[in-house]
Amino acid sequence: MKAGTVRPLDGIRVLELGQYISGPYCAMLLADQGADVIKVERPGAGDPRRSYDPLIAKDGQTTSGGFFSYNRNKRSIALNLRDPRGQKILAELADRCDVIVENLRPGVMDSYGLAPEELCARNPRLIYAAISGYGRDPQRRGPFSDRPAFDAAIQATSGIMSVTGQLDGPPSLTVIGFADIYTAVSASLAVSLALFARERTGQGCVIDQAMYDSVVSLMERSLMLYDFTGEIATRGLDRFTPVGTLPASDGFVATIIPTDEMWRRFCAAVERPDLLDRADLSTVLQRSAHFLDTVVPEVEAWTRSMTRQELVERLTATGLPAGEVQTVDEIYRSPQVAARQLLMTIDDPVAGPRRVAKTPVSIAAFDPPPSQPPPPLGAHTGEVLTDLLGTDARQLAEWAAEGVI
Repeated sequence: MKAGTVRPLDGIRVLELGQYISGPYCAMLLADQGADVIKVERPGAGDPRRSYDPLIAKDGQTTSGGFFSYNRNKRSIALNLRDPRGQKILAELADRCDVIVENLRPGVMDSYGLAPEELCARNPRLIYAAISGYGRDPQRRGPFSDRPAFDAAIQATSGIMSVTGQLDGPPSLTVIGFADIYTAVSASLAVSLALFARERTGQGCVIDQAMYDSVVSLMERSLMLYDFTGEIATRGLDRFTPVGTLPASDGFVATIIPTDEMWRRFCAAVERPDLLDRADLSTVLQRSAHFLDTVVPEVEAWTRSMTRQELVERLTATGLPAGEVQTVDEIYRSPQVAARQLLMTIDDPVAGPRRVAKTPVSIAAFDPPPSQPPPPLGAHTGEVLTDLLGTDARQLAEWAAEGVI
Protein backbone atom coordinates (compact mmCIF):
# COMPACT_ATOMS: atom_id res chain seq x y z
CA MET A 1 0.00 0.00 0.00
CA LYS A 2 1.30 3.44 -0.88
CA ALA A 3 1.66 5.84 2.00
CA GLY A 4 -0.80 8.70 2.23
CA THR A 5 -3.52 7.37 -0.07
CA VAL A 6 -6.41 6.22 2.09
CA ARG A 7 -7.67 5.98 5.66
CA PRO A 8 -8.61 2.66 7.28
CA LEU A 9 -12.36 3.36 7.53
CA ASP A 10 -12.93 5.07 4.19
CA GLY A 11 -16.35 4.05 2.88
CA ILE A 12 -17.80 3.26 6.31
CA ARG A 13 -20.86 5.33 7.23
CA VAL A 14 -21.61 5.93 10.90
CA LEU A 15 -24.79 7.34 12.41
CA GLU A 16 -24.04 8.92 15.78
CA LEU A 17 -26.78 9.51 18.33
CA GLY A 18 -24.33 10.80 20.88
CA GLN A 19 -24.16 13.47 23.51
CA TYR A 20 -21.66 14.65 26.11
CA ILE A 21 -18.45 12.58 25.76
CA SER A 22 -18.46 8.78 25.39
CA GLY A 23 -20.64 8.45 22.28
CA PRO A 24 -19.23 11.52 20.48
CA TYR A 25 -15.61 10.58 21.25
CA CYS A 26 -16.15 7.02 20.00
CA ALA A 27 -17.65 8.35 16.76
CA MET A 28 -14.82 10.89 16.42
CA LEU A 29 -12.25 8.10 16.70
CA LEU A 30 -13.96 6.46 13.73
CA ALA A 31 -14.21 9.79 11.85
CA ASP A 32 -10.49 10.42 12.34
CA GLN A 33 -9.85 7.13 10.57
CA GLY A 34 -11.96 8.06 7.56
CA ALA A 35 -15.51 7.08 8.46
CA ASP A 36 -18.33 9.37 7.31
CA VAL A 37 -19.91 10.23 10.68
CA ILE A 38 -23.40 11.77 10.65
CA LYS A 39 -24.22 13.22 14.05
CA VAL A 40 -27.96 13.26 14.84
CA GLU A 41 -28.98 16.11 17.19
CA ARG A 42 -32.12 17.66 18.58
CA PRO A 43 -33.40 20.62 16.54
CA GLY A 44 -32.80 23.92 18.30
CA ALA A 45 -30.62 22.62 21.12
CA GLY A 46 -28.33 19.91 19.82
CA ASP A 47 -25.79 18.06 21.92
CA PRO A 48 -25.85 19.61 25.44
CA ARG A 49 -22.09 20.15 25.26
CA ARG A 50 -22.61 22.80 22.58
CA SER A 51 -23.34 25.20 25.45
CA TYR A 52 -20.57 24.08 27.81
CA ASP A 53 -17.84 26.47 28.95
CA PRO A 54 -15.37 27.59 27.84
CA LEU A 55 -17.23 29.49 25.13
CA ILE A 56 -15.82 31.74 22.40
CA ALA A 57 -18.24 34.15 20.71
CA LYS A 58 -17.93 35.93 17.37
CA ASP A 59 -20.53 37.70 15.22
CA GLY A 60 -23.40 36.28 17.23
CA GLN A 61 -22.13 32.70 17.04
CA THR A 62 -20.42 30.65 19.75
CA THR A 63 -18.04 27.72 19.82
CA SER A 64 -17.80 25.56 22.93
CA GLY A 65 -14.51 24.01 23.93
CA GLY A 66 -16.54 21.24 25.56
CA PHE A 67 -18.08 20.40 22.17
CA PHE A 68 -15.00 21.17 20.08
CA SER A 69 -12.93 18.39 21.65
CA TYR A 70 -15.23 15.52 20.70
CA ASN A 71 -16.92 16.42 17.43
CA ARG A 72 -14.44 17.21 14.67
CA ASN A 73 -14.67 15.60 11.24
CA LYS A 74 -18.42 14.99 11.43
CA ARG A 75 -21.59 16.10 9.66
CA SER A 76 -24.60 17.25 11.69
CA ILE A 77 -28.28 16.75 11.05
CA ALA A 78 -31.06 18.06 13.28
CA LEU A 79 -33.86 15.51 13.62
CA ASN A 80 -36.82 15.44 15.99
CA LEU A 81 -37.05 11.86 17.21
CA ARG A 82 -40.18 12.58 19.24
CA ASP A 83 -42.04 12.99 15.96
CA PRO A 84 -43.02 9.71 14.22
CA ARG A 85 -41.77 11.19 10.95
CA GLY A 86 -38.38 11.81 12.53
CA GLN A 87 -38.34 8.22 13.77
CA LYS A 88 -39.12 6.96 10.26
CA ILE A 89 -36.34 9.11 8.79
CA LEU A 90 -33.84 7.75 11.31
CA ALA A 91 -34.82 4.15 10.58
CA GLU A 92 -34.34 4.76 6.86
CA LEU A 93 -30.95 6.34 7.50
CA ALA A 94 -29.97 3.33 9.62
CA ASP A 95 -30.83 1.09 6.67
CA ARG A 96 -28.08 2.88 4.73
CA CYS A 97 -25.41 2.94 7.44
CA ASP A 98 -22.77 0.50 8.58
CA VAL A 99 -22.58 1.54 12.23
CA ILE A 100 -24.69 3.30 14.85
CA VAL A 101 -22.97 4.76 17.90
CA GLU A 102 -25.45 5.74 20.60
CA ASN A 103 -25.16 6.75 24.25
CA LEU A 104 -28.62 8.10 25.02
CA ARG A 105 -30.29 7.05 28.25
CA PRO A 106 -31.09 3.33 28.07
CA GLY A 107 -34.66 2.81 26.89
CA VAL A 108 -34.95 6.06 24.93
CA MET A 109 -34.42 4.47 21.53
CA ASP A 110 -36.80 1.65 22.43
CA SER A 111 -39.50 4.20 23.27
CA TYR A 112 -39.12 5.64 19.77
CA GLY A 113 -39.57 2.22 18.18
CA LEU A 114 -35.87 2.29 17.26
CA ALA A 115 -34.46 -0.40 19.53
CA PRO A 116 -31.12 -1.86 18.46
CA GLU A 117 -32.63 -5.24 17.69
CA GLU A 118 -35.31 -3.70 15.47
CA LEU A 119 -32.84 -1.61 13.48
CA CYS A 120 -30.53 -4.60 13.09
CA ALA A 121 -33.46 -6.72 11.89
CA ARG A 122 -34.12 -4.13 9.18
CA ASN A 123 -30.44 -3.94 8.26
CA PRO A 124 -28.70 -7.25 9.12
CA ARG A 125 -25.26 -5.76 8.33
CA LEU A 126 -25.72 -2.96 10.87
CA ILE A 127 -23.35 -2.75 13.83
CA TYR A 128 -25.11 -1.00 16.72
CA ALA A 129 -22.78 0.18 19.52
CA ALA A 130 -24.91 0.98 22.56
CA ILE A 131 -22.88 2.81 25.21
CA SER A 132 -24.32 3.16 28.71
CA GLY A 133 -23.23 3.54 32.29
CA TYR A 134 -23.84 0.03 33.60
CA GLY A 135 -24.85 -2.00 30.54
CA ARG A 136 -28.11 -2.77 28.74
CA ASP A 137 -28.07 -6.52 28.18
CA PRO A 138 -31.20 -7.83 29.98
CA GLN A 139 -29.36 -11.09 30.70
CA ARG A 140 -26.63 -9.23 32.59
CA ARG A 141 -28.51 -6.79 34.78
CA GLY A 142 -27.08 -5.82 38.15
CA PRO A 143 -28.10 -3.62 41.09
CA PHE A 144 -26.64 -0.51 39.40
CA SER A 145 -28.31 -1.08 36.02
CA ASP A 146 -30.98 1.61 36.32
CA ARG A 147 -28.75 4.34 37.73
CA PRO A 148 -27.98 7.45 35.68
CA ALA A 149 -24.27 7.51 34.95
CA PHE A 150 -21.74 10.27 34.51
CA ASP A 151 -17.98 10.05 34.61
CA ALA A 152 -17.51 10.79 38.33
CA ALA A 153 -20.06 8.18 39.40
CA ILE A 154 -18.36 5.52 37.27
CA GLN A 155 -14.93 6.41 38.64
CA ALA A 156 -16.37 5.87 42.11
CA THR A 157 -18.32 2.65 41.61
CA SER A 158 -15.59 1.02 39.52
CA GLY A 159 -13.08 1.28 42.37
CA ILE A 160 -10.66 3.58 40.53
CA MET A 161 -11.22 6.37 43.06
CA SER A 162 -10.38 4.07 45.96
CA VAL A 163 -6.80 3.75 44.68
CA THR A 164 -6.35 7.36 43.52
CA GLY A 165 -5.09 10.14 45.79
CA GLN A 166 -2.82 10.62 48.79
CA LEU A 167 -2.36 8.01 51.48
CA ASP A 168 -3.91 10.19 54.20
CA GLY A 169 -6.45 11.96 51.97
CA PRO A 170 -9.93 11.24 50.64
CA PRO A 171 -10.59 9.31 47.43
CA SER A 172 -9.81 11.41 44.38
CA LEU A 173 -11.03 11.63 40.82
CA THR A 174 -8.56 10.94 38.06
CA VAL A 175 -8.64 13.07 34.90
CA ILE A 176 -12.19 14.39 34.40
CA GLY A 177 -13.79 12.51 31.53
CA PHE A 178 -11.46 9.55 31.97
CA ALA A 179 -14.25 6.93 32.23
CA ASP A 180 -16.00 8.40 29.19
CA ILE A 181 -12.84 8.49 27.07
CA TYR A 182 -11.65 4.99 27.91
CA THR A 183 -15.15 3.61 27.29
CA ALA A 184 -15.20 5.36 23.92
CA VAL A 185 -11.84 3.80 23.04
CA SER A 186 -13.14 0.37 24.07
CA ALA A 187 -16.30 0.89 22.03
CA SER A 188 -14.34 1.96 18.96
CA LEU A 189 -12.25 -1.21 19.28
CA ALA A 190 -15.44 -3.26 19.51
CA VAL A 191 -16.82 -1.55 16.40
CA SER A 192 -13.58 -2.21 14.51
CA LEU A 193 -13.64 -5.88 15.51
CA ALA A 194 -17.30 -6.15 14.50
CA LEU A 195 -16.54 -4.59 11.11
CA PHE A 196 -13.69 -7.09 10.63
CA ALA A 197 -15.97 -10.00 11.57
CA ARG A 198 -18.67 -8.72 9.23
CA GLU A 199 -16.26 -9.08 6.32
CA ARG A 200 -16.28 -12.83 6.96
CA THR A 201 -19.86 -13.42 8.13
CA GLY A 202 -21.82 -10.66 6.40
CA GLN A 203 -23.64 -10.06 9.70
CA GLY A 204 -23.74 -7.06 11.97
CA CYS A 205 -24.35 -7.18 15.72
CA VAL A 206 -25.30 -5.23 18.83
CA ILE A 207 -22.45 -4.08 21.09
CA ASP A 208 -23.30 -3.56 24.77
CA GLN A 209 -20.50 -1.25 25.95
CA ALA A 210 -20.76 -0.22 29.60
CA MET A 211 -18.65 2.50 31.18
CA TYR A 212 -18.57 0.47 34.37
CA ASP A 213 -17.18 -2.59 32.58
CA SER A 214 -14.49 -0.54 30.85
CA VAL A 215 -13.13 1.05 34.02
CA VAL A 216 -13.38 -2.10 36.16
CA SER A 217 -11.13 -3.75 33.57
CA LEU A 218 -8.44 -1.20 34.46
CA MET A 219 -8.54 -2.43 38.05
CA GLU A 220 -7.07 -5.73 36.89
CA ARG A 221 -3.90 -5.51 38.98
CA SER A 222 -5.70 -4.55 42.17
CA LEU A 223 -8.21 -7.35 41.62
CA MET A 224 -5.42 -9.85 40.94
CA LEU A 225 -3.56 -8.82 44.09
CA TYR A 226 -6.72 -9.18 46.16
CA ASP A 227 -7.39 -12.62 44.68
CA PHE A 228 -3.81 -13.82 45.27
CA THR A 229 -3.13 -12.18 48.64
CA GLY A 230 -6.31 -10.78 50.16
CA GLU A 231 -4.64 -7.36 50.11
CA ILE A 232 -7.02 -4.45 49.45
CA ALA A 233 -5.17 -1.81 47.44
CA THR A 234 -5.18 1.67 48.98
CA ARG A 235 -4.56 5.06 47.45
CA GLY A 236 -1.11 6.55 47.70
CA LEU A 237 0.78 3.32 48.41
CA ASP A 238 1.52 0.17 46.43
CA ARG A 239 2.56 -2.55 48.87
CA PHE A 240 3.92 -4.82 46.13
CA THR A 241 6.06 -2.46 44.04
CA PRO A 242 8.14 0.50 45.25
CA VAL A 243 6.72 3.33 43.18
CA GLY A 244 6.17 7.03 43.68
CA THR A 245 7.66 10.47 43.26
CA LEU A 246 10.93 12.03 44.31
CA PRO A 247 11.13 15.77 45.01
CA ALA A 248 13.44 17.83 42.79
CA SER A 249 14.30 21.52 43.01
CA ASP A 250 11.60 22.42 40.47
CA GLY A 251 8.93 19.74 40.94
CA PHE A 252 8.78 15.98 41.09
CA VAL A 253 10.09 12.93 39.27
CA ALA A 254 8.27 9.59 39.18
CA THR A 255 10.12 6.29 39.34
CA ILE A 256 9.49 2.61 39.98
CA ILE A 257 11.90 0.05 41.49
CA PRO A 258 10.23 -3.35 40.99
CA THR A 259 13.27 -5.68 41.26
CA ASP A 260 16.37 -6.21 43.38
CA GLU A 261 18.56 -5.33 40.39
CA MET A 262 16.77 -2.01 39.94
CA TRP A 263 17.17 -1.35 43.67
CA ARG A 264 20.92 -1.76 43.29
CA ARG A 265 20.87 0.64 40.33
CA PHE A 266 18.79 3.12 42.33
CA CYS A 267 21.18 3.10 45.28
CA ALA A 268 24.09 3.67 42.90
CA ALA A 269 22.30 6.47 41.07
CA VAL A 270 21.44 8.37 44.28
CA GLU A 271 24.92 7.71 45.72
CA ARG A 272 23.60 5.72 48.69
CA PRO A 273 25.20 2.25 48.52
CA ASP A 274 24.70 1.99 52.29
CA LEU A 275 20.94 1.49 51.73
CA LEU A 276 21.74 -1.93 50.29
CA ASP A 277 22.76 -3.05 53.79
CA ARG A 278 19.51 -1.95 55.47
CA ALA A 279 17.67 -5.00 56.82
CA ASP A 280 14.36 -3.14 56.69
CA LEU A 281 14.84 -2.53 52.94
CA SER A 282 16.18 -5.93 51.92
CA THR A 283 13.16 -7.15 49.92
CA VAL A 284 10.86 -5.68 47.28
CA LEU A 285 7.88 -5.95 49.65
CA GLN A 286 9.76 -4.14 52.44
CA ARG A 287 10.84 -1.38 50.09
CA SER A 288 7.26 -1.09 48.81
CA ALA A 289 5.85 -0.72 52.30
CA HIS A 290 8.50 1.82 53.28
CA PHE A 291 8.97 3.74 50.04
CA LEU A 292 7.22 6.87 51.35
CA ASP A 293 8.32 6.85 54.99
CA THR A 294 11.91 5.61 54.56
CA VAL A 295 13.26 5.51 50.99
CA VAL A 296 12.14 9.00 49.97
CA PRO A 297 13.27 10.73 53.20
CA GLU A 298 16.69 9.02 52.97
CA VAL A 299 17.39 10.44 49.48
CA GLU A 300 15.34 13.62 49.56
CA ALA A 301 18.16 16.05 50.31
CA TRP A 302 20.13 14.66 47.37
CA THR A 303 17.21 14.69 44.90
CA ARG A 304 16.23 18.24 45.87
CA SER A 305 19.68 19.44 44.86
CA MET A 306 18.82 18.75 41.20
CA THR A 307 16.25 19.85 38.68
CA ARG A 308 13.75 17.33 37.36
CA GLN A 309 15.71 16.97 34.14
CA GLU A 310 19.00 16.41 35.97
CA LEU A 311 17.42 13.84 38.26
CA VAL A 312 15.83 11.97 35.37
CA GLU A 313 19.16 11.92 33.54
CA ARG A 314 20.92 10.48 36.61
CA LEU A 315 18.32 7.76 37.08
CA THR A 316 17.92 6.79 33.44
CA ALA A 317 21.70 6.66 32.96
CA THR A 318 21.68 3.59 35.23
CA GLY A 319 18.77 2.00 33.36
CA LEU A 320 16.03 3.07 35.78
CA PRO A 321 12.64 4.16 34.43
CA ALA A 322 11.95 7.77 35.48
CA GLY A 323 9.99 10.71 34.18
CA GLU A 324 9.40 14.35 35.02
CA VAL A 325 5.93 15.15 36.37
CA GLN A 326 4.90 17.64 33.69
CA THR A 327 2.15 20.23 33.93
CA VAL A 328 -0.45 20.91 31.24
CA ASP A 329 1.39 23.97 29.87
CA GLU A 330 4.59 21.94 29.66
CA ILE A 331 2.82 19.20 27.73
CA TYR A 332 1.35 21.81 25.39
CA ARG A 333 4.89 23.04 24.57
CA SER A 334 6.66 19.69 24.90
CA PRO A 335 9.23 18.85 22.21
CA GLN A 336 8.27 15.19 22.64
CA VAL A 337 4.62 16.03 21.92
CA ALA A 338 5.76 17.99 18.87
CA ALA A 339 8.00 15.17 17.64
CA ARG A 340 5.18 12.65 17.98
CA GLN A 341 2.73 15.11 16.36
CA LEU A 342 0.24 14.60 19.19
CA LEU A 343 -1.53 17.93 18.73
CA MET A 344 -3.42 18.94 15.61
CA THR A 345 -4.71 22.34 14.54
CA ILE A 346 -8.42 22.76 13.82
CA ASP A 347 -9.39 26.06 12.20
CA ASP A 348 -12.86 26.91 13.46
CA PRO A 349 -14.81 29.79 11.82
CA VAL A 350 -15.69 31.18 15.26
CA ALA A 351 -12.83 30.15 17.55
CA GLY A 352 -10.08 30.41 14.94
CA PRO A 353 -7.12 28.01 14.81
CA ARG A 354 -7.07 25.80 17.91
CA ARG A 355 -4.61 23.07 18.88
CA VAL A 356 -6.24 19.93 20.25
CA ALA A 357 -5.10 16.44 21.17
CA LYS A 358 -5.13 13.94 18.33
CA THR A 359 -6.59 10.51 18.81
CA PRO A 360 -3.58 8.25 19.51
CA VAL A 361 -3.69 6.05 16.40
CA SER A 362 -0.78 6.38 14.01
CA ILE A 363 -0.45 4.06 11.01
CA ALA A 364 2.19 5.29 8.60
CA ALA A 365 0.58 3.57 5.61
CA PHE A 366 -2.52 5.77 5.88
CA ASP A 367 -3.26 9.47 5.76
CA PRO A 368 -3.35 11.30 9.10
CA PRO A 369 -6.77 12.29 10.48
CA PRO A 370 -8.62 15.08 8.66
CA SER A 371 -8.94 18.40 10.48
CA GLN A 372 -12.46 19.64 9.83
CA PRO A 373 -13.97 21.72 12.65
CA PRO A 374 -17.08 20.52 14.48
CA PRO A 375 -20.20 21.15 12.40
CA PRO A 376 -22.82 23.80 13.18
CA LEU A 377 -26.07 22.28 14.41
CA GLY A 378 -28.01 20.80 11.50
CA ALA A 379 -25.56 22.11 8.90
CA HIS A 380 -25.84 18.96 6.80
CA THR A 381 -29.48 17.99 7.26
CA GLY A 382 -30.56 18.79 3.72
CA GLU A 383 -27.40 17.36 2.20
CA VAL A 384 -27.66 14.03 4.05
CA LEU A 385 -31.38 13.51 3.51
CA THR A 386 -31.09 14.37 -0.16
CA ASP A 387 -28.07 12.17 -0.81
CA LEU A 388 -29.10 9.17 1.28
CA LEU A 389 -32.89 9.22 1.08
CA GLY A 390 -33.54 11.19 -2.10
CA THR A 391 -35.62 13.79 -0.25
CA ASP A 392 -36.61 16.74 -2.44
CA ALA A 393 -36.51 20.44 -1.57
CA ARG A 394 -40.29 20.70 -1.11
CA GLN A 395 -40.32 17.89 1.46
CA LEU A 396 -37.33 19.35 3.28
CA ALA A 397 -39.06 22.73 3.52
CA GLU A 398 -42.24 21.12 4.83
CA TRP A 399 -40.42 19.12 7.48
CA ALA A 400 -38.44 22.16 8.55
CA ALA A 401 -41.60 24.26 8.89
CA GLU A 402 -43.21 21.55 11.04
CA GLY A 403 -40.18 21.01 13.29
CA VAL A 404 -39.33 17.51 12.08
CA ILE A 405 -35.86 18.65 11.01
